[in-house]
Amino acid sequence: MDAIELIKEDHQRIEELFHDFFETESETAQEDIFQLIETGLMAHSEMEEQVFYPAVEEFAPEKVEEAFREHAGVKELLADLLDADLNEETFESMFQKLMDDVRKHVKEEEAKGGILEIAQGSLNRERLSKMANEMLNVQRRIKEDLAA
Repeated sequence: MDAIELIKEDHQRIEELFHDFFETESETAQEDIFQLIETGLMAHSEMEEQVFYPAVEEFAPEKVEEAFREHAGVKELLADLLDADLNEETFESMFQKLMDDVRKHVKEEEAKGGILEIAQGSLNRERLSKMANEMLNVQRRIKEDLAA
């Protein structure tokens, strides 16, 4: 697996969690799924920010800068959602904004001419593979920290 495949798999996993959140009617299950979404997004953001973005910054500085801004917005929304109660009416609108922002970010990264395509064309297979291992380590560490 390489860094690009890892990022795309993560994108898909988060999208599935969004779907699961709305499919369940149990508040307890929704809370559990929200925790998985929060942990997944935080771990994903950190692995991109610590490993992926620095590696592609020289090839796409504007896209990396924009991605950092988008990540900051998602982290802020997550913090607000963690302070909100699942039953509050503001929770649903904030959660919808979170989903919209994440989906927009994913679409931009995976688009033709997006940061993933730029990385694919700029970094060799060996580098992308090594990055995947580094990213998995960051992800594992973040998930352990959040679980503690």
